Amino acid sequence: MNGFWKDEPSLEEQLRQVRSLILTSIEQSNHFIKDILSDRVTTGGKMIRPALVLIGSKLGRSDREEEVLRIASVLEMIHLASLVHDDIIDGAKTRRGIPTINAIIGPKKAVLAGDYLLSKAMALVKGKEGDLEATAVANAFSRLCESELNQDAGEGDFLISKSTYIRRIAGKTASLFALSAYAGAAVAMSEPSKQHLLHRIGYCLGIAFQIQDDILDYTGDAKSLGKEIGQDVQIGVPTYPLIAALIEEKQNTSQKKPLYELVKNKKKLSKRESEKVVKLALSLGGAEKAEHLARTYINRALHDIDTLDNPEAQRLLISLYNKLAKRNN
Repeated sequence: MNGFWKDEPSLEEQLRQVRSLILTSIEQSNHFIKDILSDRVTTGGKMIRPALVLIGSKLGRSDREEEVLRIASVLEMIHLASLVHDDIIDGAKTRRGIPTINAIIGPKKAVLAGDYLLSKAMALVKGKEGDLEATAVANAFSRLCESELNQDAGEGDFLISKSTYIRRIAGKTASLFALSAYAGAAVAMSEPSKQHLLHRIGYCLGIAFQIQDDILDYTGDAKSLGKEIGQDVQIGVPTYPLIAALIEEKQNTSQKKPLYELVKNKKKLSKRESEKVVKLALSLGGAEKAEHLARTYINRALHDIDTLDNPEAQRLLISLYNKLAKRNN
């Protein structure tokens, strides 16, 4: 967890239990993937999704902790599996500066490793967990896959609309955020109105998180990110800083449209071309416009958080928002 939750010791301890459950689940896997999967789980990221499950559960019954921890581990395993598959699709050699599973054992074995994680995750889901139906987990994963398929099919189409972009990241990121927050409350059997409220909070946080992540591809530090700036553009994936910049350029009275000319007929860009795109997008205010869009979703989430009537859950959600807002990777 890289110290991300060090100022929330109670939550951090629960997340350690989640991590232990995941490690136990993959303990019997084939030796060629067990060690590498265990390493990813142990040295993994911020565990935002299981944290949302745990926070959401605070609105329900405390005697459901065992079930809550199990579902938290399921959603983190689905997330980890999706990252493995993403890296295969993108041909990524590193993630956050660490060699990907794809780079270490090759795409064939990496696919098997990702599939194994998914199978173990789904094996932990029963027919119904409190108020959570197993189909909700399956549906969220289906949305994630559909979004990845749509993104892959549209690779190199830099001229997508804002609504297409939002739809993609809703399935790719926000759906799992929303499910995580909702699942915690549902498994702990909180009031249905609170469950739906948490789903909406998770969705808005997920949209904002992905927009902020996409902004970092334009404004971040390559060393902190563990990847080159402009990598999304280079592999043919348009994100909102570029979309907003293209809209701004189109509205300009000037006859010259250098950004549009650079991307209109390209599937992928060279490193030099992607650097030009980043520079032009920034000069047209693409990052600022993306920040504004992220802020609209954050404001929606904060408004709903205010209505939760649970001080601990509210504090933890605000804490999570503050951590995400300050991140640089």
